[in-house]
Amino acid sequence: MSSSNPLERRVPARNRTTLLTELADEVRALGGTALVALSATAHPVLYVRRMGGRLIPVVVVEDAAANRWFIWGRTGSEHVSRPKQAAAALCGLDRLPPRSWVNPVAARRAAAKGAA
Repeated sequence: MSSSNPLERRVPARNRTTLLTELADEVRALGGTALVALSATAHPVLYVRRMGGRLIPVVVVEDAAANRWFIWGRTGSEHVSRPKQAAAALCGLDRLPPRSWVNPVAARRAAAKGAA
C-alpha cells in the first residue's frame, strides 16, 4: 500500500465499550455513580445515577457522516471526543447559573419610563 492512502494512516476506531468506559471514569471523577452494562451484541449501555436517584442510560451512536456521539434522554448528546463535558452534563454540573432576583418586567418598565 502506498503511504498516501488515507485509510492506512487512520487511527483505529475505539469501540463502544471503551468509549463508555472512559465516560464512566469521568463521571466517577466528578463524584457520580456509573455502570457499564455489556450485552451479547456490540451495543453496551452506560447507566449513570443522578442526584435524586434518577437512572440515565447512555449509548454511543454513529451518524450518517460517521461521527460518534454519546446520547441520553430525549435531547442529551455530546461528541465522543468530549467525555469530560458529557460527564458534567450527566452529573448535572453544566446547568445555567441561577436566575437573577431582578424582576425583568419591573426592569423593562423602569427603562421605558426613563426613555419617555
